[in-house]
Amino acid sequence: MGRRAIVLLVALILAGLAAWAVWNFMQNVRDEAEAGLEQVTVYRAGLGGIAEGTEGAILVSDFDGGGTLITESVDELEDTPPDAIQSVEALRQVLTGQLAAGPISENAILTTSQWTAITVDVRPLSESIASGNQAITISTSDIQGVNGFVEAGDRINMIITLDIEFDLIPIEGAPTLPPPEGEEAPAEGEEETVTVTYTRYVLQGLNVLAAGRDIREDEDEDQTGQVDTGTAAPTEGVEAGAEGQPVEEQGNSTVFTLEVTPDQAERIVYAFENGSIWLTLVPEDFVEVESDGVTIDNLFGGDLEEAIFGNQ
Repeated sequence: MGRRAIVLLVALILAGLAAWAVWNFMQNVRDEAEAGLEQVTVYRAGLGGIAEGTEGAILVSDFDGGGTLITESVDELEDTPPDAIQSVEALRQVLTGQLAAGPISENAILTTSQWTAITVDVRPLSESIASGNQAITISTSDIQGVNGFVEAGDRINMIITLDIEFDLIPIEGAPTLPPPEGEEAPAEGEEETVTVTYTRYVLQGLNVLAAGRDIREDEDEDQTGQVDTGTAAPTEGVEAGAEGQPVEEQGNSTVFTLEVTPDQAERIVYAFENGSIWLTLVPEDFVEVESDGVTIDNLFGGDLEEAIFGNQ
């Protein structure tokens, strides 16, 4: 074989290799483009999102029953997180026996990293209640509830303001105020109904069993429930705040579960049904205080009627 033939053969081989390389490159580009257009099934948090600590088994049961806590949709593969749950079988496998490691915002795609197993058995709240006592839940505004600083294990006082009606028998010689405009003064000898706005401690030193879903630990035993949230990925669509918590989850709840006696439970219900309630947070060495309460007459530290009208 002559030199020319060898050179021609080498040139043909190189041309073939170059053509194969170009074809292979174009095929890879095409495969990547087609993969980007591939659609996959994903599962998203339903209306209201999913709260931290929610049991996955409850969500799976709701989904199987046609509920709305989890929704199914189709999304582009390139827009899907790498650990997204993409089948009903995977959904059941990941969520069953696990808890939400952090809050999941509404419509966020569910992923495997959002769930964590319970490391120990969860103790029922009822086992934390002393014999003869009960648990009752109350709710306040942020301001009336100490701005969310009350935590499980704290103690609180409860102050009530309500209007009280008294039937007063006129006392001879006592000063009387003119009746409101448009009203007639009571006839002589008739009883007069007076409404007094009264503020006073109604209960003191109440034990807080839980703030929101955060349960008080038993001081005599090891922690009864623990969730490892260290592996949770940031939740899609939720802005991270201090310490990695979503902004809307900052601070504690102002929904409190209290340990009370049956008598205290009745008084609490009556107070919330009939008055305005404020809570105070007390230290560990708190001792109950005696209080006569406050009305307009002693609000300023003295006899208001005497200060206005003098001695008559």
